[in-house]
Amino acid sequence: MAVPGPAHTKSEPSILVTVLGFHVFYLLLPASFILTPLYLLVSSVGAARGVGAAWVVAYAAWFAATVGSEKRLGRPWKAFENLPLFAYIFRYFPVTIKRTGPPLDPGGLYFFGAHPHGALAFHRGLFGFATREHWDKTFPGVQFRVLAATAALRVPVIREFWLWSSCIDASKATARHALAKGVSLVVYPGGEREQMLTVRGKHRIFLKSRKGFVKLAVESSASLVPIYTFGETNLYDHWPLLLGLRTWMVKSLGVAVPLITGEFGWLPYRVPVTAVVGAPIVCKPTDDVDAVHEKYVAALQRLFDDHKAAHGEPDAKLEIF
Repeated sequence: MAVPGPAHTKSEPSILVTVLGFHVFYLLLPASFILTPLYLLVSSVGAARGVGAAWVVAYAAWFAATVGSEKRLGRPWKAFENLPLFAYIFRYFPVTIKRTGPPLDPGGLYFFGAHPHGALAFHRGLFGFATREHWDKTFPGVQFRVLAATAALRVPVIREFWLWSSCIDASKATARHALAKGVSLVVYPGGEREQMLTVRGKHRIFLKSRKGFVKLAVESSASLVPIYTFGETNLYDHWPLLLGLRTWMVKSLGVAVPLITGEFGWLPYRVPVTAVVGAPIVCKPTDDVDAVHEKYVAALQRLFDDHKAAHGEPDAKLEIF
């Protein structure tokens, strides 16, 4: 199957520079934030050691003041989520959310299942960044949080970025707490396992054994809403080097190490990214979890089949592991 190429739109160098700069910022800033004070602490210059110590103490105080928020409702910051930078970056692809079902009741409770995870779950940006342009227009009035990997919420800078963009810890206890407060959830059921299955030009999801989110939806009477994002798996080439070892790391340690390249290194390929949203599946506490899971898988399959041609892949097949 041919891999969809870059979007055939006029190149905008300023957008390219912005996206590249954001990636460098996103990858290098956390490492710099950790390594710089350590370097200063071992410096032979007393003033440098003092700066390093002050740096560590200041962040430790901030962390102590905010720790635990990820296990409640997080620390969403609308002004940060809607910085003009994010909407500008999204024009590079572009990215969009397309609802195919009826408008959602803002008073309802929903469990959005996002597929596929992809190499980096880049489309997570649609659920937490530029929210006034994307989420609020598609699901007006629906409060939400994104369930994010615990490990990521322990990394300085990344932790803050994610907490400020509506992420909370992806534990069952945290999910139950949010649902009890009437807050809908976005989850990536395939997680790190799906990350390792990602191959450019293919559509692979890890879902057959993932029933925990369905169980939570059933017990809380939250409607399940399937989402399939076309373009996500075509953003990067995911290389198979040491795939067996990396898959073992995911199964044993819960750590995913994607080996990816795109355009000019880590810059994603310029392909449209569209999150297609299906109709909600109503759940009740008396429902059988296995039966609801089967219904959800079937709905996701239909959503994929009904919209793949419109997104340039009429012969694509959805592989469900």
